[in-house]
Amino acid sequence: MEKPWNWQVPILALAERETPITAIDAHILIATSSKRGLTKCLKMLWKRFSQPKLKNRKPSTDRERKFSDNKRLRSDPVNRTLQTTPKRKAFDTATNQGRVKKKRKMRDGNGVDERTDTVDRISELPDPIIQHILSFLRCPKDVTRTSVLSKKWRSTYASFLSFDFDQKRFKALGGGEVQQAEFKRFVESSLSTRIAPLVWIQKFRLHITSFGPKMARHIDRWLCAATTKNVKELEISVERKRRLRYSVPPIVLAAYTLTSLKLYGCKLDKYKDMKLPNLQQLSMKKMHINHNIIQSFVRGCPMIEDFRLIHSDGLEALNLSTLVKLSRVEVHQCNGLEMVEIEAPNLETLWCYGKKAQLCNVKLNCCENLRSLTLKDTSMTDELFQDQINKFPVLEKLVLMECDTLERLTILSYNLKILVVVRCKKLHEAIVDTPNLHTFEYTGDKTFSFSLTAPKLQEAKLYFESSRKAVSKGRIEGHIPLWMVNLQEFLGSLNQSKNLNLVVRHNKDMLISEDLEGIELPLDHDLKLEISNPSTKLEDLLDSLLRITHPETLSVVSPSDSEFLKLLHDKMMNREENPACCRYYSRKCWLHYLKDVKTGDGLTSGLRRRDSSSTLYKTTAFKLEWTAR
Repeated sequence: MEKPWNWQVPILALAERETPITAIDAHILIATSSKRGLTKCLKMLWKRFSQPKLKNRKPSTDRERKFSDNKRLRSDPVNRTLQTTPKRKAFDTATNQGRVKKKRKMRDGNGVDERTDTVDRISELPDPIIQHILSFLRCPKDVTRTSVLSKKWRSTYASFLSFDFDQKRFKALGGGEVQQAEFKRFVESSLSTRIAPLVWIQKFRLHITSFGPKMARHIDRWLCAATTKNVKELEISVERKRRLRYSVPPIVLAAYTLTSLKLYGCKLDKYKDMKLPNLQQLSMKKMHINHNIIQSFVRGCPMIEDFRLIHSDGLEALNLSTLVKLSRVEVHQCNGLEMVEIEAPNLETLWCYGKKAQLCNVKLNCCENLRSLTLKDTSMTDELFQDQINKFPVLEKLVLMECDTLERLTILSYNLKILVVVRCKKLHEAIVDTPNLHTFEYTGDKTFSFSLTAPKLQEAKLYFESSRKAVSKGRIEGHIPLWMVNLQEFLGSLNQSKNLNLVVRHNKDMLISEDLEGIELPLDHDLKLEISNPSTKLEDLLDSLLRITHPETLSVVSPSDSEFLKLLHDKMMNREENPACCRYYSRKCWLHYLKDVKTGDGLTSGLRRRDSSSTLYKTTAFKLEWTAR
């Protein structure tokens, strides 16, 4: 059997086991299977394990010869009296013995070759588990293709409870009336043949790309058919044409069984009688929303846990104060929104992205359980930030994006684990005392005075973007920019706490160091630094970076007995001409694009180590030549 690729491993391991499948096995299969390659793997398993024996192959075992003789006797009317029916081996359902593996001996010119036929265990999974796996596939055609595998899969597909109707997939037929007619015929056929026999539907998604008054009547009928089948998850996406929007029918806003409702590009005219008692997730995007609509959802949907408002307009103030079970809120760039006020004791995640040149105040009350906070607020001041951050004692993740008025940052938190700062232009000082912080990320065009106390830090990413203003100012004696002094002090503070690994990317050069001390960085803002804990495998970090960028030089600063250097040298110098690692992936890894590697003492790079370091480290440089992607 050929070596399986990554997303085959859990399925093949499950298929080759001799013990019965348990619920734990099924959950592991669901968690580890890939969305993209699942259908292909299922086809491969069926062909490999369940296809009938070839008719031209001669029987190789006594049992096969016996069945072959019986078949020949049945086809001969003269010797029909000599037919004998072989006794079938009893099948033990509890242990699955007798069906797990069948060994046969194949004779060839060199001797005896023993092969194994393995039973298809994927088809033996219960239908709900198989349908749950199929629900992760993005393309409905992949789900449809599984119906040709066998009668079992045809039955599973017929009882599939998720439906996705996307009009943009019919663009190959041309535009205009031809496309609309074919799309309507497809939806109507699915409603009559697949949805009509069902009692309930798990998910119904409808995406319309060409909307008009005539299409509105069809959409109303399709949504009525879905709601009468007790649909649980409903998604309606209608791309508006000029000012024409689709009006959501009242039957949708009164569906008792709905647990998830996503509306994109629609309008809500008849919302006064809204009653969705089981609704848990509500998402509205590119819609015109007012205060009355929000209050109708709050009164009619008391069980909402996830609320999202994205790229909408018409709302000046968002007030969510009576939703007791609310745990997640996302507000993204809503035009005209000036105030967001939330009072939710169970709120755990908040994303608030304000628009540029627009002030939006965020007030959070009674949100002591907040664990993840993401803010993009150009009006966030130092006083407002300190007043808000002290209200969240269990905060674990904090992301600050483009908070242009924030100048000083002081964070004293015991539970904070992830801190991300992105393009805060006026920030020049930060004091962070977080004993459990393990990830820090910074993106900007300058450094600042940074005091970090994080003994458990495992990963740090520093991305310095090019900026002529930042390069031209901030020079001190010795022609060293001030931002470089701050960066070296920051790296020095990290090195004092624990020995960390460093990866530096600059232009077409890359440096990997197993120590932060003594690294000489170029005086250029176009730098990308990844700092990781020694427990993090450097080879995994390097693989992920080389997928993104192809440097011309790769320098490794490490001890002479470094295991990482030995592995890297062996991986590059002894690579295969046509690697088989990504045979079934459209996007190949870096080994497929590496054309030539040179190494030696005469090679140099733009990144190097200072000779003043007292530790016995050596620098190994690789000159890399790549093929075009």
